[in-house]
Amino acid sequence: SIMMMGFISLFRLPLEYLPSLTFPRIFVSVNYPSSSPEEIERFITRPIEEILGTLSGVEGISSSSSGSSARVGMEFAMDADMDIIGVHIRDRLDQVRADLPADVDRIDIRSFDTEDFPVLEYSLTWLGENNQELVNVFNQMILPRVQRLEGVANVALEGLREKDLLIEVDQKAMTAYKMDFRTINRALNSNNINISAGYVTEGNKRFAVRSMGEFETIDQIRDLPIRPNLTLDDIANVTYDYPESRSFERLDGRPSLNLEVQKASTANMVDVCKLVRDELALIHSEVGKEKLRMHMVRDRSIDVTNSIKSLSQSAILGGLLAVIAIFIFLRNFRSTLIIGSAIPISVLTVFLIMYFMRQSGSNITLNLISMMGLMVAIGMLVDPAVVALENIFRKRFEEGQDARHAALEGSDEIGLPVLAASLTTICVFIPVIFVTDSRTSLFMRDFAITVIIAVIASFCIALSLIPLAASRAFKHDGQLLDRILKSIVGLVAALGLGTLIYYTDFSKIDYAGLWANFNKTISELPTFAKIGFPGVIALVVFLYFRYRSIGPKALYAKLVSSTLHYRWATLSAACVLLFMGNYIYGKVEQQPFRYQPSRAVRLTIEMPRSYDVDQAREIFKIAEDMLIPLKDELDIEAIGSRYSGRRGTRLTLYLTSADQGKLTTDEVQRKVMALLPKDIPGVRFKSGGGRGSSAVGAGVQLKGRSQETLAILAEDIETSMQDMPGVHEIQTSLESGTEEIRVTVNRERAQRYGLSPRDIANTIASALGSRGGSNFKTPDGEIDITVLLREEDRATLEQLKTTEFESDNGGMVTFSSLADFDLTTGTNTIRREDRMSTVTVFANTDQQAVFRVGQIMKMRMEGVPLPKGYTYEMDRRFRSMNAEQNQDYETLILALILIYIIMASLFESYVHPLTIMFCIFFAFIGVALGLYTFKIAMDSNAKYGLLVLFGIVVNNGIVLVDHINRYRKQGLARRDAIIRGGQDRLRPIMMTATTTIIGLMPLVLPMLFGNAEGTSRRWGPIGLVVISGLSISTILTLVLLPTVYSLMDDLSQFAKRVTAVARA
Repeated sequence: SIMMMGFISLFRLPLEYLPSLTFPRIFVSVNYPSSSPEEIERFITRPIEEILGTLSGVEGISSSSSGSSARVGMEFAMDADMDIIGVHIRDRLDQVRADLPADVDRIDIRSFDTEDFPVLEYSLTWLGENNQELVNVFNQMILPRVQRLEGVANVALEGLREKDLLIEVDQKAMTAYKMDFRTINRALNSNNINISAGYVTEGNKRFAVRSMGEFETIDQIRDLPIRPNLTLDDIANVTYDYPESRSFERLDGRPSLNLEVQKASTANMVDVCKLVRDELALIHSEVGKEKLRMHMVRDRSIDVTNSIKSLSQSAILGGLLAVIAIFIFLRNFRSTLIIGSAIPISVLTVFLIMYFMRQSGSNITLNLISMMGLMVAIGMLVDPAVVALENIFRKRFEEGQDARHAALEGSDEIGLPVLAASLTTICVFIPVIFVTDSRTSLFMRDFAITVIIAVIASFCIALSLIPLAASRAFKHDGQLLDRILKSIVGLVAALGLGTLIYYTDFSKIDYAGLWANFNKTISELPTFAKIGFPGVIALVVFLYFRYRSIGPKALYAKLVSSTLHYRWATLSAACVLLFMGNYIYGKVEQQPFRYQPSRAVRLTIEMPRSYDVDQAREIFKIAEDMLIPLKDELDIEAIGSRYSGRRGTRLTLYLTSADQGKLTTDEVQRKVMALLPKDIPGVRFKSGGGRGSSAVGAGVQLKGRSQETLAILAEDIETSMQDMPGVHEIQTSLESGTEEIRVTVNRERAQRYGLSPRDIANTIASALGSRGGSNFKTPDGEIDITVLLREEDRATLEQLKTTEFESDNGGMVTFSSLADFDLTTGTNTIRREDRMSTVTVFANTDQQAVFRVGQIMKMRMEGVPLPKGYTYEMDRRFRSMNAEQNQDYETLILALILIYIIMASLFESYVHPLTIMFCIFFAFIGVALGLYTFKIAMDSNAKYGLLVLFGIVVNNGIVLVDHINRYRKQGLARRDAIIRGGQDRLRPIMMTATTTIIGLMPLVLPMLFGNAEGTSRRWGPIGLVVISGLSISTILTLVLLPTVYSLMDDLSQFAKRVTAVARA
């Protein structure tokens, strides 16, 4: 019944890409076009920073001010309630709104949640002549049909140009009628308004009175009286048209739009994406593929299904291999069947409990993280069952007990060590669940919960179902049946293994090219590994043929007897191994996270901000013309270009899937950066999508009052750090300044004509079309009414200077007589952090070298003299990485403490847990060897591998020490108890270690010898840490732990004698 309910629960659990997680960041954005960074910082950014800085719980405030917008970001503690904080932020912004410029239209507040990410992204390109048809297709077909699909929350089209109501004024006509833009704007604003006038009573009824004055038609605007006998149509051309383009998006050199689809929070991602894909395919066929091109940029459902499929296949393969390993050890089909049944029952129990947790209010889902936890647990699920059944098997067939008594006594005998082993595995994940101030812990919580559930299920099965099944299955000898079944299983195993070797693309994402890359990986191994691995294999083969006649248990007894005879030499050898392990670990790169690149290369193009949209289009065209012919060679599927003026420029290369491509994402990026031109004046192609996006590296953040001084310091530091090893590129957060015309109003002359600097600034802004005026309601929504000069009247600076203003006496005065004009270079963006101006020097490097490069930068900065009032620190992202790393190590230390406390409680001893803890030190040697040999960095995922390893590696010691203690209680001498206990537990220890190692092999092999990008590349370090650590620890535990046990026992006896003497 549990299996059936678990199977039903599996299909009722939501399938997601990542766990639901709210990031503790909120961004406030204010658009204020055609201004300057200095003005926006002074009048918008600083007031918002000041008011939001009064919020409690703010851990950091950063801001950026450009010539068109202000952006303020706030970071809070991980356990902060972002909904309540959002309410407080809106309240603070309402308080400060009166201090902001009057023409600030809206303030946007945005928080980030994994549910907010689009699940589908398409780039749409119209192949016909009229690009407007693409907008019509979206509005008339795509939007209504996709929006109505079940589970779709929002459909958006980025890059869509919206029509404005344009009033293009004739400068000569205005001059002839002696008026300026203030007159026109006053007429528009005063005649385009609805007012609630109050209420009147008529009889027994009360009516609201409203004065209706808003424009309803464009003709009403054209016929608007400006002066007696003068309408707007007499001096201006009124049109409902698209404004001048200031941005563009292209795909492979053709104009495109970006379609994004978001799902409802309760909807199933896979189902929603399939519905949308099918509907878009139908629309595509109806419109015609010769007219419309749809390029899928991202489909998260494909990501999640491929990743989970890969993990599922690896888990199934790992489980099968683990069962085969058990069969090889026990050579008994019934025993293998009993143990193998623990895997599907435990897995289905996990699904059942996850479903009940969701019914109780938990947000746990079937996602990449929880599936990874299940994948790691697969090899561990049989460990309790192996220990239980092996003990029952030994008592039934080696000691001759009947099946019932063997099951009862065998399960009772291993109850305490199995409980201790399960609890130690569980307790290492307790810190992950309860730590709330670590992003990694919150992100990996589903991983920990899944492993804990699986371990509890396997423990319950080992002490209930396994003894019950064994008592029934072991009633009769059944040797004939076993021989028949062995032959069948052997044949099936041989065929299966041969098939697996032949079809090396078992998982199309991670296993493609597994054997093809084997030789390459082997050739890159360190020399000691090339010599040592064959040497170890040769030693094993030699020992097998030399001592095969006496059997493994007798050989092990001889080995342990020798180590006990030469205890101090054995201890010295152990210390040497630990020292070597520590030395090798010091050479392992430390990495904050394993960034798994999507199959896309993102570049930014820095160009002079004086460039208009046509000049920017030409720069993009140069890059496109260079890369489009090389698409096949560089694994490029499509090239996306986006230009949005001051908000940024981006060139995105969408690559073919990992199994089809020949190059990794990093390799493509480096080849592209080498190809792109470097001799275009003022133009620079930058890798990594620019600062703050997908760039990997470390940065130094300079702080001070003067942006100019910071810029000089940053340029000097950038030059001094060019020779740092392991760095691909040094760049700063500075961008090329904007060439601008600064207008300085002569206040005395302006006042003489009854004009203020604000009047002059607003009039010029209107003349150039950079300030929206009134609004006009259309069937498609509310649009801006933009009043500006005709294009031919605003094309040059000289025409701007001849713009005329109406003075108080009714005369006209030119702009040039009221102000001075200077051409200069202004700041493009002002960045601040914690209310101080900042500039960041960033070193782009490989993921493995982030911490090393960061430390080098920090050391170099210690020798850099800074002016008084100027400071430096590592950038926020690097500080966050350091904090996360420290939190990871604190979690590991807490896990070790919990392991010791649990073992001390169960063994009722302080000494034996310390003896068992040596298994962790032995495992550390294997971890160092594994990571260093295969050049894998110690990242956050590898640290989770350490957690898993800590929880299971002590199990070998628990089982061994408990059995030794049991023999000593029965009266055996210590030496005999150690040797006999080791002999009895040799097989279960080897079996549990082997099943765990083999169960993780399908996850690790593709990372080492397969494709460079994929699920295994992301999660493989967990498996590698567990495999390498458990392999070495198992061997050293069996060989060295008996010696450590005897020495610790001597120490304990000495302490007791000293205590007794002291008391006497």
